[in-house]
Amino acid sequence: MPAYILEKLCRGCQRCVRACPREAIKMVAHVAIVESAQCVECEECMESCMHGAITFRGEDQTGQVRQELKKRLIELQTELTDLRARWPAHSLKPSLIIQLEDLEEEIREIREKLANEGMST
Repeated sequence: MPAYILEKLCRGCQRCVRACPREAIKMVAHVAIVESAQCVECEECMESCMHGAITFRGEDQTGQVRQELKKRLIELQTELTDLRARWPAHSLKPSLIIQLEDLEEEIREIREKLANEGMST
């Protein structure tokens, strides 16, 4: 089964595009799209994705995908809490503010995805 992109988690960073040895992944409107016929299931794209937006699981394993989304949500919340504890709001550099905003946005997207799937967070 070719790679599957979880669109709600894709941040458009293009790491997967660069990692794919077969050039099977293209960006469309800032979201990765897999050309199934070219995908050789090497999993390079999945390993390169720092947002957990790529899977090789079929629809019959959506429960496992949901569990992975919840796991990623917990990781992001922990990272965000740690950043906030180490960097009081008045001392943040612009790059850290962007990092915090990115984490908050990804957390919102995962929560929305889980809510749409009927899962609680």
